[in-house]
Amino acid sequence: MPFFPLLNTTKATGFTTVYNFSPNNWENQSREKKTVWAIYSDGTKWKTKKLDTLEIGASKTYYYKNLFKVLNSKSQPIILLQLRKSPLVTTLDSLPEQEFAFTHIPEWRATVGLNLSESQTSYQGEINPFPQKASLLTFHPFIQYQRIKNYFLFINTEMLPDYRKSSIEIYEANSSKFIDEIKVFGNHVNLIELDQYGFSPTDLPVFISRSMAGIPFGLGISEDNKMLSLEHTHPPASFAIHGERFKVQAKIKRQWFNTLMRKK
Repeated sequence: MPFFPLLNTTKATGFTTVYNFSPNNWENQSREKKTVWAIYSDGTKWKTKKLDTLEIGASKTYYYKNLFKVLNSKSQPIILLQLRKSPLVTTLDSLPEQEFAFTHIPEWRATVGLNLSESQTSYQGEINPFPQKASLLTFHPFIQYQRIKNYFLFINTEMLPDYRKSSIEIYEANSSKFIDEIKVFGNHVNLIELDQYGFSPTDLPVFISRSMAGIPFGLGISEDNKMLSLEHTHPPASFAIHGERFKVQAKIKRQWFNTLMRKK
């Protein structure tokens, strides 16, 4: 459970509610007060800021636009919130390890969301750093119609603070047709506008990155900004119940990566 993401996009701003109580009552509940730290990258170093101390049973909501001022940063990177008992130095070369034996069924999570005008949307989640030698394969059936603006969010966090560059290739799954290739960055929330591609209700967009992993989301915003929706897909390993799930995932990825090749 090491980190809770605090997101931000050019279309909607983020908030995250952190809790100091366990999601179940049968595992180690880490019943002690905890300090909330904000950690963000400037592209070279991880920078840290102590925020609050949460007593047992307490919670607090952090808003990106407010915390951004506290951090006094000129850029707008993804911010990671972590519960700790010992302080951090002001800059780090790598993300810090967790200090508590957290509950893991389910994971110790935060409420992570976006708001815009009169609306907000959220999910219960956390983020673990992705290895650099990893990839993404996700199908995206979440495009909405009737006065809805559609976006694809790709969230990446890695142990090192670099704004590592990669790309996401977009295809139509049924025909394997190449649609576009978009540059993305590590330790960012990457936003891709989908309506420009004219996907029909019978199309199934598929997104792949051959050199970067992350969490994919579908974001829908009504044209009057009064409705938000946020949905995410699960990695191919979640399709397997028994056996070596990650070997199954590797095989699925290989098959699709070999099928979906940009025509030169």
